[in-house]
Amino acid sequence: MLIREAGIIFQGIPIIFTSYHRASKEKTNLTCSSGLLGGLLNFAECLMEPIEYFESDKYSIIFKKGTIRDFFGDLQEIIAYIVIDKDERLEKYLNKTIFPLLKKILKKFISHFNGCNLTKSNQFESFKNILDKLFNVSTLTFEERVVSLLT
Repeated sequence: MLIREAGIIFQGIPIIFTSYHRASKEKTNLTCSSGLLGGLLNFAECLMEPIEYFESDKYSIIFKKGTIRDFFGDLQEIIAYIVIDKDERLEKYLNKTIFPLLKKILKKFISHFNGCNLTKSNQFESFKNILDKLFNVSTLTFEERVVSLLT
């Protein structure tokens, strides 16, 4: 399974995001993509609950919800997600690997940013290093590693 991207969404807005393999050469609007993702998840949960993942012809998007206290002491819902290439073995790895990994991401994020103002996304940039460690940056292809070294 190839990890394309991972991140945390708060109210349809990406507060942290990292990309390991681009799905296309075109630039996408991250806020629109995350808003759409959040909207789809909310719509799907109106019909049935819980929603664990979406699958398309090429990709699978897996979700894990959590709650965090914001700056005002209110509990807010956040969603950790991961986008991977579609794989027939997904069901086999969901409970063994993917959900525990998303749970770990949520736990680390909550422990670092509990009580923070969730609308100020600059403060979350350091969390990308934690995501890289959890996903092991070696998920990059040889060409991507070379490009990242040159830029």
